[in-house]
Amino acid sequence: MVVALAAAACGSSSSSGSSPSHAAAPTASSSAAVSALGARSLPAQTSQTLPAFPAYYDAHKDVVVVSDGYPKPAAVMFHANYAPSLSVVRPATQPAWYIVRGPAASGQLAVLGSEPGESDYSPLWRTVIVKWKPGVSPVVLTSDNMILALAKKGELTATTTPLVVNATVVSTP
Repeated sequence: MVVALAAAACGSSSSSGSSPSHAAAPTASSSAAVSALGARSLPAQTSQTLPAFPAYYDAHKDVVVVSDGYPKPAAVMFHANYAPSLSVVRPATQPAWYIVRGPAASGQLAVLGSEPGESDYSPLWRTVIVKWKPGVSPVVLTSDNMILALAKKGELTATTTPLVVNATVVSTP
């Protein structure tokens, strides 16, 4: 999937006649200028292919872009940048995303525990590994509630890991 990244292209301008030490007090027009601070320094619009993939949330599909992971095995696992600064994130404070390992039903995707618009949404996810127990026929898992109910019934395991990923949901229905 291709996700277009866009940045506003603005020409730069400079003013003359005043130095920072003689700056005027903020006015309504200068407040508007402050709100656009930095806009002139953004690059021209570009397009790039990013690692985007579909994932389920409450029985519908979203699209997720994974950019960063911590620790290094998470970055490798998700083909993302290694981001040591994610080490300060407490996984328990983040929504979960569920990754099925081992036997799985045909068409199984990652399952998100939240999405934009939900009160607990964050693009930082704690990774939960889901495995079907031997003798259980896998079905397509489409929600966190479904996973938790099947774990409670003893049909699968859901193991929270210390892996944290930055995976923004970029498309929802």
